[in-house]
Amino acid sequence: MKLLMITRKVDKGEHLAGFIYNWVKKIGEQVEELRVISWQEGDSSGLPENIKINHLKTNQNKLVKIFKFKMLVKKNIKQVDGVFCHQMPIYTILAAPIAKLYKKKVVSWYMHRQIDSKMKLMEKLADVVLSASKESFRLASKKLVITGHGIDVELFKPGTKQVDGKFKILSVGRISPTKDYESMIKAVDILVDSGVKNIKLTIIGDAGLAIQKGYFENLKLMVQNMKLQEQVEFLGPIPQIQIPKYLQNSDLFINMSGTGSVDKTVLEAMACECLVLTSNEAFKDIVGSNFMVGKDNPKDLAEKIKQLMNLSKEEKQQIRSKLRNEVVQNHNLDNLVKRITEQFK
Repeated sequence: MKLLMITRKVDKGEHLAGFIYNWVKKIGEQVEELRVISWQEGDSSGLPENIKINHLKTNQNKLVKIFKFKMLVKKNIKQVDGVFCHQMPIYTILAAPIAKLYKKKVVSWYMHRQIDSKMKLMEKLADVVLSASKESFRLASKKLVITGHGIDVELFKPGTKQVDGKFKILSVGRISPTKDYESMIKAVDILVDSGVKNIKLTIIGDAGLAIQKGYFENLKLMVQNMKLQEQVEFLGPIPQIQIPKYLQNSDLFINMSGTGSVDKTVLEAMACECLVLTSNEAFKDIVGSNFMVGKDNPKDLAEKIKQLMNLSKEEKQQIRSKLRNEVVQNHNLDNLVKRITEQFK
């Protein structure tokens, strides 16, 4: 089988899209040849010889870029058995008419709670739509196949924690108001004021837009004003390949995202046997109500953190093992890749 994959960026060092590199590598292991169109430039070195990457220039004129994109699709379409479009609806919208002209199947992966005109058009043009959960694709469609997410459980696995007497909390993601980082900081402040001093919150991520940069600066000021410099640290963006070591050395992972879709960062934490707390409704049936917290409610978050800190070592390990098993069984990248390639048989 030969496939054409279209995705945003194949870059093993990228802090947000680094996981795509592993997806490409794993899909390549299941097919005779994998051709990839990467919408942006990146470091795709080290991939097997049967994987061919075409990088479009990141800052190219948009009309020129679309023209070159279509030329690449047309150039490759005759030599492949189908097209796999990853996440952005525009890839399906641009590629599907060419694929249909040559009678090639189009399978689109999409994860977002938002329903807009592009998403609807993508659903019309694709032959099959894949998503991690029903919450991740909220448009009613007979084309939808729920697959679970794709976490590389060989990369995200338990490790040896450095014991220093602190309860280590980690959060990873884009620095944005939608992630509600202020509730995490306020929760730490509540705990410190109540006498719980042995905690450390580490936040990994960067701000992209101007409004997010202002929010990031306000978070730093909040930490200073609350005198929490010893309890809260910002590490900025970290390459995705390095994230496992931070998760392996953490006791708890917090995600206050309101995306409503299954956030891979939570699953990655679970795979590393981190305890988790999240406000994301998509995880209610995955982790259970004991690990759900109210958004914009630092008091609730502080209470949940304290409850987890007070669990016995045996209770914590039992929960950690259960969380990892959930990912291995239902959100394993190897299983997902098989589900993707099966669509073209």
